[in-house]
Amino acid sequence: MYIEEQGAGDGDIKVTVEGEEYTAEANYDLNGDGVDDTVAVMTDDGYVAYIDETGDGQADVMQTINADGVVVEQARYDAGTGKWTGEAPQQHPGGMDPQQDQGRAMVIDTPQGDVAVGPATEDTNSDGIADTAVVETESGGTMLVTDVDGDGSADQVVEISGTGEVTISHHTGDGQWTVVEQGQVTGDGQYAPSPATGATDDATWNLDAQPVAHEQAGAGAAGAGASGAKGARADSDDLWG
Repeated sequence: MYIEEQGAGDGDIKVTVEGEEYTAEANYDLNGDGVDDTVAVMTDDGYVAYIDETGDGQADVMQTINADGVVVEQARYDAGTGKWTGEAPQQHPGGMDPQQDQGRAMVIDTPQGDVAVGPATEDTNSDGIADTAVVETESGGTMLVTDVDGDGSADQVVEISGTGEVTISHHTGDGQWTVVEQGQVTGDGQYAPSPATGATDDATWNLDAQPVAHEQAGAGAAGAGASGAKGARADSDDLWG
């Protein structure tokens, strides 16, 4: 799991892992009080939840939840020792399913088959339904993965490199993706599309990551892509390496 290292603020929860303190954006309301109190991270067979029970911005409980919403493991954080201690799992009435509140968990159709990404946490078209998952890449970039039609499969991917280069691609067929625009995130966080330049080089998208807090630069690029802007077009069937 990747957790963004930054100071905790509105909606952020501090998580201590092996003595290191990180922060992540809360994306699930576990107790139903209208305030997100949990960082829910999708896994291959369910979720891992870091829960702030006391509302102090620090994760107190960690739960491993299977695909049926059953808590199979649970640990509690001891601030005195800085360690997590196992305890009896506490079940949630009706099970825990972050997909219900934060949009459906998505897959990306690649030439090698479907690749799972975390549940959508961002509403890019302002319809009240989360449609975009934010994924951190190992190279230090960010991918905004959007399910436009709500079928659980990604239709658009906006890749933002660590240096601000932006590539917007659309799903155009079985395992096929086409670059529809490229650009750059400017110093003030705005997205500036590049002039049409024809075919671009192949790129590799690294999906070995987890959703993290949505960034301002990412939001601008997502808006540009969702609006259907047109620019350089290149066949990108080999984007997935």
